[in-house]
Amino acid sequence: MDLTFNLLLIVHLAAFGLGISTTFVAPIIGARMPKAPPEARQTLLGILGRLTLNARVAMGLLLITGIAMVVVRYNSDFAGMGPWFFVKMGLVAFILVMMALGAVLKPGTLNPRVMGWLTRLAMAGIVVSAVMAFN
Repeated sequence: MDLTFNLLLIVHLAAFGLGISTTFVAPIIGARMPKAPPEARQTLLGILGRLTLNARVAMGLLLITGIAMVVVRYNSDFAGMGPWFFVKMGLVAFILVMMALGAVLKPGTLNPRVMGWLTRLAMAGIVVSAVMAFN
């Protein structure tokens, strides 16, 4: 049981690393695109597309491994996880909504700087609430 949990945690933390790196890099690229020369925009768009895919894969892995860890370690007792766990899950839901908006709305509708800061703050909140929930 502990080995299974530890393996899930390794994948969970690796996915978090992938997701948070995208959270920092994507807004920087998005903010530079309007001023980039036309020949560089295609390259930046390709990088941004790959980062978007990385973020989606990371979020999927985080959801799957997170649920699996609660099942393995806490016998699926989501209700008994405590308030910090639900703060964490609320912030995860916020990031999912931000990702969905980014996928649905046409490019340029949402300011990449604002989205970047909101997502970074949510990620920081997830780290703090995870520490409070599981420590």
